[in-house]
Amino acid sequence: MPSVLPVEGNLSDLLAVKDVRVADGTYFRCDIGHGRSLHLLRLAGVDTNAPLAVVIPLDADGLDRIEAATRLLCFLMRRGVPPDGRLTERQRRRARRMLQAIDGRMSGASYREIARAIYGTDRVGDEPWKTSALRDAVMGFVRDARAMIGGGYCRLLRRRRRK
Repeated sequence: MPSVLPVEGNLSDLLAVKDVRVADGTYFRCDIGHGRSLHLLRLAGVDTNAPLAVVIPLDADGLDRIEAATRLLCFLMRRGVPPDGRLTERQRRRARRMLQAIDGRMSGASYREIARAIYGTDRVGDEPWKTSALRDAVMGFVRDARAMIGGGYCRLLRRRRRK
């Protein structure tokens, strides 16, 4: 049976495979530089020498997947990989602080100890703790992180959608 995928010009040999494991197929991570990576799956039963293709389900996340496929092709073709635009720098910083806060809280740290780790000892000590805006911020980080752990993290991985 002839393959519908072109063998000539297929870019699969350019993928540097890392973190290989087998389950529903072969999962691997492709390092695209600057601390960024793409996560890929070769479905079970697909010959490792066969040309690769991108399969994009037609669902509400299709545009996100198309964007990821575009980033992969840019990388393979040695073009500039566009940044992942799903999160702004501010949102990334907040998510990082949320993870720091929930990690500290789950390890038994007080809100004040978490605030010192995030904002620094001097800044936390400059104002009364019970009425501190930093206290409220840390409590918000922990609250939002718990919601993220409860399944809200999926919102981070999706672009904004019109209702």
